[in-house]
Amino acid sequence: MRQTIFESADVSVVKVPGHREDVVFVTFESFNPNHKPDRAGFGEGFFRSRGFTAYHVLPSANVWYHYPEMKEALARLRADLPAGARVVTYGMSMGGYAAYRFSDWVGADVVIAFSPQYSIDPWRVWWWERRWGSEGKSFIWDRQPPRREAVKYVFYDPLNQDRRHVRRLRREAPLELVRAYFSGHATITFVQECGMLEAAVIGIAEDRFDARDFERQLWRQRTASATYHKMRRRKKTGIFRRLRYICIERFLARRLGVAEGSDPAGLLPGQGPV
Repeated sequence: MRQTIFESADVSVVKVPGHREDVVFVTFESFNPNHKPDRAGFGEGFFRSRGFTAYHVLPSANVWYHYPEMKEALARLRADLPAGARVVTYGMSMGGYAAYRFSDWVGADVVIAFSPQYSIDPWRVWWWERRWGSEGKSFIWDRQPPRREAVKYVFYDPLNQDRRHVRRLRREAPLELVRAYFSGHATITFVQECGMLEAAVIGIAEDRFDARDFERQLWRQRTASATYHKMRRRKKTGIFRRLRYICIERFLARRLGVAEGSDPAGLLPGQGPV
């Protein structure tokens, strides 16, 4: 049964207890046009059906969680966590930003962030990031450091604008990068369409995730994804663009699609085709 841990005019924290408390998830909602108060939290049905206790942070607007009361809300959440639990923060895009930025305040052991932003402050990213608009003007948590002890898994597409965010996040803290080529910003949808989202999230939470092997398997499964096919169509416009991405895909096929033990690192932020 859902329990309200914290509630203000701008943010609420809802707990959904499960029979498992060895691993506990703290989720942050991504950009959402629907802010009905009774809406489900990010991944709520997924975690409930698998018996995990989860806390869901729900904002009243798409402002990247820049509310003054966030510190109090997350202090209440942390005080309610089961003793000895492995705490995992989890989110996508705006929620990934929060999962990373607020990991210290909830005492996270692990961060799972799909396509997180480094910032959307126009003064910090004005010349290269214009995809997102905040419904607020405050950016009070942009320099909030993540928890040093947490292992931080970041899923992203190096062929997408998100590589710039990842490049800057890596200057702040060590990251475990998981590359989902040709997924665009929709990394979580891409992984889900490939039938590998549960393996990623639960595997990381239970400390049995091999990022390099996962990248290889994800590459082999990519054609099952509608997101992959949409991204490939977009990259076929213009003869030079088409040839460029044919070469990139062939390069990646050699790196990721062949012999076990080959180096799957691929294209790091700031290296290779962009």
